[in-house]
Amino acid sequence: MPLPEQPVKVSGLEYAELEGLDETICLDTEDGSSFSLNATAIAVLDLCDGKRSHEDIAAIISDSSGAGKSQVLRDIRAILEQFAELGLIYSDQE
Repeated sequence: MPLPEQPVKVSGLEYAELEGLDETICLDTEDGSSFSLNATAIAVLDLCDGKRSHEDIAAIISDSSGAGKSQVLRDIRAILEQFAELGLIYSDQE
């Protein structure tokens, strides 16, 4: 599955933060599947609004974390690839 240029988060996701941990359970209310995501992954998922590219999302994460932009871009692409495989994002360009 190709990675969407401007990914969109699927509707019907609910979050439950695990107290005392850097994890959030993401529940897909459409199919009942659940995923454990860290704070960065949740931030990336929330930035998938169909208006931002991979580069835009990476720049926001890099600016907020202080991490190097090239490494963050590689990490963001890997996260987005996993999200696409799990059906958490799609492209509205199709």
